[in-house]
Amino acid sequence: MCSEASKVLLAETWSEDVDPTGWWMSEKLDGVRAYWNGKNFYSRQGNLFHVPDFFKAALPKVALDGEIWCGRGLFQKCVSIVKKQANKVVPDDYKLLTYLIFDAPTQGGKYEDRVKWLQANIPQDDDKCFATVVGIKKCEGLAQLKQYLADVNKAGGEGIMLRKPGSLYEHKRSTTLLKVKTFYDEEAYVIGHKPSKSLIGMTGALECELPNGKRFDVGSGLTMDQRRKPPKIGSVITFKFQELSNNGHPRFPTFLRVRTDLTWNDVLEAAKTKKPVSTIQKIVPSAKLSKQHSILFSVVPSRDATTNKKIVTSDDEDDDAPSTTSSPSKTTDTRKICQYGAKCYRTNADHLKNFQHPSSTPTKTTQPESTTKPVCTFGAKCFRTSSVHLATYSHPPKSETKDTTGEDEALDTRELMENEEPASPTTTDNLLAKDKNKGLTFDDDDDEESNQDQEMVTRPKKDWINLENKVNEQTKRLAHLEEIFKKTKRSNSTNDDNQDNVKRPKTD
Repeated sequence: MCSEASKVLLAETWSEDVDPTGWWMSEKLDGVRAYWNGKNFYSRQGNLFHVPDFFKAALPKVALDGEIWCGRGLFQKCVSIVKKQANKVVPDDYKLLTYLIFDAPTQGGKYEDRVKWLQANIPQDDDKCFATVVGIKKCEGLAQLKQYLADVNKAGGEGIMLRKPGSLYEHKRSTTLLKVKTFYDEEAYVIGHKPSKSLIGMTGALECELPNGKRFDVGSGLTMDQRRKPPKIGSVITFKFQELSNNGHPRFPTFLRVRTDLTWNDVLEAAKTKKPVSTIQKIVPSAKLSKQHSILFSVVPSRDATTNKKIVTSDDEDDDAPSTTSSPSKTTDTRKICQYGAKCYRTNADHLKNFQHPSSTPTKTTQPESTTKPVCTFGAKCFRTSSVHLATYSHPPKSETKDTTGEDEALDTRELMENEEPASPTTTDNLLAKDKNKGLTFDDDDDEESNQDQEMVTRPKKDWINLENKVNEQTKRLAHLEEIFKKTKRSNSTNDDNQDNVKRPKTD
């Protein structure tokens, strides 16, 4: 048992009287809530999850709050994997799960500071790390929130989470964390009453039936008076629910009201012309576990089935802003990867038909990339080849970033100095992977006002990069020499002490 796991931050429900402008948005996950105490995973009730060692090996030894997730619409599959007893755990199942982290409870400080700490301490580029920091984006208004909510629902997601800027981590249900979900409301037929287990003599839930014959219980939403005197058997009620389970039963049903203006025959007749959501057959995801996509504002890499290394496919891209134009979909190569890769010498047609031969080192594309993807500071000169980095940042060729005059653009020397950290992280620039080039930005502003600053020294960008590299090399060399000097000094001091302790033989 873990008592801290039962004190995680819980969300209130958002209502339209709360202006979402300036709040941080992220996707509401349909995974299993998991509290990491630095050694093990625990449920909200404090129960231990029996997780394989490789799944938690790369996590820091501090408390984390997140969800174990395997894809939209795969909640029941995820539960069946995570809640198995120790002797029934299948380690290979966890290779396609991801621990999505959205907070660090014990780090203190504002929400933005805790997110920055997560970015810096979760090794998301590491193939041994099965965790990813949940991406966030600042909300620009109610219209944008509703658009993202519609996109997430269309993609099979659960909803949107709103986080108040500058908020602290509270170990209770708080209004600084709000959940935004779409509910459906429909009618059901009351066929029975179930007694309450805690309130003697009162109704705990209504037994109900849908137009398609599916039966379920509605317990939430009933007042104390309604529990004492519940809706009669044979009456029609209106209830709301979030989605359907794989078996077609409403999830999280909540009682709304009794429909005295309708009979059950009216509901059945209406269902013939316009099918209720509850009667539509749900498309159940494949029983074969496989990571299908990423989430809003985040890149969740897939893994190669043979090497178990992280790879970013077209399905793993950041599910960001709603698309306004349609683009031709890319065809996915379903052939197996040849074990020899690009070095394979075989040229027969059957082999090439059954195996693909990708190059061993990922290359940066020179095609125009999405405008929603931030540009890497070093552009085409960036040395990083991590698939997560390449999926998060664009790397335009030098010709696209050069001045129209053909001259080397000027570099503002003041931008090489360490600036104060902003009060909050930017949209998606640094939410997924810590960039080693962070802090080095170039002055692309051609405004005439910049020429009025007489204190600014301008040089070609290439000169400043070379200068910075030389300074870094000299700093490393000085540190290395200083370490050698200290070791030599300690060694000489030890030898002198040993010689003084040795008795010299007498001479005639």
